[in-house]
Amino acid sequence: MRKASNFQLPRINDIALSPVIPHNAASSKKNKTMVLQSPELRPLDACLRSLRVRWQDYRTLGSFDHFVEFTLALDNLTEHLNRLKLPGLLRQCESLENATLALFGDASSHPVGEREAVALERQVDTLLHTIESALAPTADPGENHRRRGAAASQTDAEWAKPRSIWLIAEEQHPWVPGLAEQLGFFGFRVSRIGWRDPAPAAASPLVALYIPPAGGYAAEELRAIQRLRSDHPTSQLFCLAVPKSLEITVALLRAGADVTLQAEQETVTVLGRLLDLLQSREQEPYRVLVVEDSSTAIAMIQRSLSQHGIDSHPIGNPQLLLSAVEQYRPDLVLMDMYMPHCTGVEATRVLRQLTDYQSLPVVYLSSETDMGMQVEALRLGGDQFLTKPCNPVLLAAVVKTKIERYREMQRHSQHDSLTGLLNHSAAKSRLNLLVQSLQAAPEPLCVAMLDIDHFKSVNDTYGHPVGDQVIRSLAWLLKGRLRASDIIGRYGGEEFIVVLRNAKPAEAESVLDGIRADFATLPHAHAGGTLRATFSAGLASFPDWTSGNDLTQAADAALLEAKRQGRNRIRLARQGNSAQ
Repeated sequence: MRKASNFQLPRINDIALSPVIPHNAASSKKNKTMVLQSPELRPLDACLRSLRVRWQDYRTLGSFDHFVEFTLALDNLTEHLNRLKLPGLLRQCESLENATLALFGDASSHPVGEREAVALERQVDTLLHTIESALAPTADPGENHRRRGAAASQTDAEWAKPRSIWLIAEEQHPWVPGLAEQLGFFGFRVSRIGWRDPAPAAASPLVALYIPPAGGYAAEELRAIQRLRSDHPTSQLFCLAVPKSLEITVALLRAGADVTLQAEQETVTVLGRLLDLLQSREQEPYRVLVVEDSSTAIAMIQRSLSQHGIDSHPIGNPQLLLSAVEQYRPDLVLMDMYMPHCTGVEATRVLRQLTDYQSLPVVYLSSETDMGMQVEALRLGGDQFLTKPCNPVLLAAVVKTKIERYREMQRHSQHDSLTGLLNHSAAKSRLNLLVQSLQAAPEPLCVAMLDIDHFKSVNDTYGHPVGDQVIRSLAWLLKGRLRASDIIGRYGGEEFIVVLRNAKPAEAESVLDGIRADFATLPHAHAGGTLRATFSAGLASFPDWTSGNDLTQAADAALLEAKRQGRNRIRLARQGNSAQ
């Protein structure tokens, strides 16, 4: 890793701090799952309740069906922990899941023996206790947070999303001052800790960043990582300057590291990875189209999927397939192999003739055990083959995995490769959908168009790699300072679009002006030293303009006015084609 530049930056201690979730290992064991206060944790609370109830049902009744219900509830909890990016808790949950699946068997093997049941119950209690302790809220959820430049506190508008970072390194390590300062600039609160110092008696950090001592990651360092992993299961552990060694990387992962970065990756990668942790992606329910003529099979499939919050729509006649995919827009099709009118393979081949559905996952369901037939079915358009009757845990796992990869592929097609922000068409589409939704229930909304000043001269003077870093830095700053609910897109070249939800013009202008002022002080390294850049912005508000296109055009006109008036400023569009 190159030495971080020791530049002077403005202090940002007045940026709003979000409550940090603590780990309280001494918390007493609860007989009832606690209600978690944060809205993003409420689905997790439901998962915990379901797991406890399903286990108690199995212990009382001991049937295979109740064990299946318990296993599905556990699988659902694993998925939620993964979605919330809680790696230590996820590892514990996966360990319990592996022990459970080892006892799955069939109806003849249940109830399991008392010894196995007691051991499993101990793991269940330990997992629930650990999660409840780690996520117990201590901050007053009604506490007001101060916002930079705001005239008053906003409990419903968290404009900055700083998080606690523990930077673990030798006291005099040359990377520490510059790296800590850069992290602070982008909205992180950094605590510096020595390798041999005790961990702070404080809330768990979002991330612990490890910089190895001169001797590298030796046994003592691995033990330190292991201790922190155990004590802070909600935190992400990043190990920097990891050599290209399979042995060392495996040792770090076994100790509890979540991310290992080699030296040449860090300058560009670390900050981007940290900011990604703050982004909560909108998660629509998964949709599965079930093409199956057996009502019994449909009932089993829908029951298994609903346990995981997966929506499903069954059709018993493959002749309805094309209209069903058009109206339902599924993320995956579960296709029976043998049905009236045509086979599942024939129906899939028809689906693959349509451009919109060439990559839509299709999973075959059949009692067919002939390997040659299965291989041929996959060659003709399917993605996987499940033999009926399907293990419900395996069915749910296959469906979720296929849909996650499908959605990830779609996500990549909607995001800019340089910045990770939404691309032009995706940003416009989301803005249009948002504005349409506000027609029935209006709320304040502002659209800003941002453009980096004199960007062509940056590329011409310093080269495109430096220009790319300037663009990436502004993208990082926007991601770090704005809310996850806001829309941020790279509109093209050096131009960005920002959509601020539930924000009045004066409020949006104040927030963006704070970002503008800070971006102007941010140095960008190049071979001859550093350069600084600025941006101009135009701002338009709903309902002054009532469509997505009108909002962007008005904001763009205000942006041009800002440039005419000298750049490095924000202008607000007003009705009557004037900007202030």
